[in-house]
Amino acid sequence: MTAKNEQIKYETLILGWLDPRDESVNHAGVSFYLPEFGEYLLKIDEEPSEKQYYLKPYTSDGQNTKYRMELVIKRNDGKFLKRQLVGIGVSSEETNGNVYINYGSKFKTLVLHLEN
Repeated sequence: MTAKNEQIKYETLILGWLDPRDESVNHAGVSFYLPEFGEYLLKIDEEPSEKQYYLKPYTSDGQNTKYRMELVIKRNDGKFLKRQLVGIGVSSEETNGNVYINYGSKFKTLVLHLEN
């Protein structure tokens, strides 16, 4: 249990844009794992800071894990309304444990680097 003035330090993970045309990777932002919810908060550099994206696993067959990327939708008064699915990700042995997310562009893939 933490005191009110203590802040929890979350593990910071790197996000990258993978361009499948030439396999180059460019910095895309950072992510924080939220263990109490079993999901990642994504901070994507290209997006306004008020947009909140989350990535959470939803199924696994032992070899592949699939993820949902969701955007928080708020009402005009700023209160939470719902989460909207905006992307699907997958991690496996083939991705070296990293999560490859189809989101935003057919020419780029967002990658959450869980492994080096």
